[in-house]
Amino acid sequence: MKNMKKILIGLSMCIVCFACTTKQEVIDGGVASPYYDGTIMEYLRSNSEQWGYTVQMIERAGLTDLFEGRVDTVPAMTFFAPPSFAVYRYLMDCKYDGVSEVRYESIEEMPVDLCRELILKHVVVGKYLKEDIGFRNMDYAIYAEEQDGGTTFTCIGENQVIAYLERDTYKGIPEAGAIEMFLYSVTVGKMIPLATPNIQPKNGVVHALNYGYDFGKI
Repeated sequence: MKNMKKILIGLSMCIVCFACTTKQEVIDGGVASPYYDGTIMEYLRSNSEQWGYTVQMIERAGLTDLFEGRVDTVPAMTFFAPPSFAVYRYLMDCKYDGVSEVRYESIEEMPVDLCRELILKHVVVGKYLKEDIGFRNMDYAIYAEEQDGGTTFTCIGENQVIAYLERDTYKGIPEAGAIEMFLYSVTVGKMIPLATPNIQPKNGVVHALNYGYDFGKI
């Protein structure tokens, strides 16, 4: 058991070293086009390698109808989607490191209410694309009281996040490069690593989080 823990930790560290940047990176979301001809749930189910554990937790939470677009009060949604590896790492932390009082062996052993709480921290009512997000006021840090840029969201889980845009430097010229999207958790007080924004199934938008995301801390 100890050897297994060491192997898992080693693999996690190797992957996270390449994935823990808060800068927007591209991951394989399973589609070449930003549009997906299906619901968010169908999109997630279409790539088990990328979203397998995420799907399991959504199903365990009893939130399939929400992600299928069958909840009248949420016809469209924005999902800051935790990748399968982030959910798996959370489960391993529960199992080996005791991050919770109970050491869960699988998602099926986790309380439904806990799964629901964790997933809803990543869901915003309404569809908000990258293009709908405000630029950060570059005079202030995103967490500064004086910051009047970006776009603040309150998730269904009642946690608060700020999404914001910045333009990269290009050939030494400030703000002349590509526009990138970032995510900051007001509730936790930390940056949330974003991978690929603007994946668009029929009932909303998926902004995929990076493999280095610490699941639940948003």
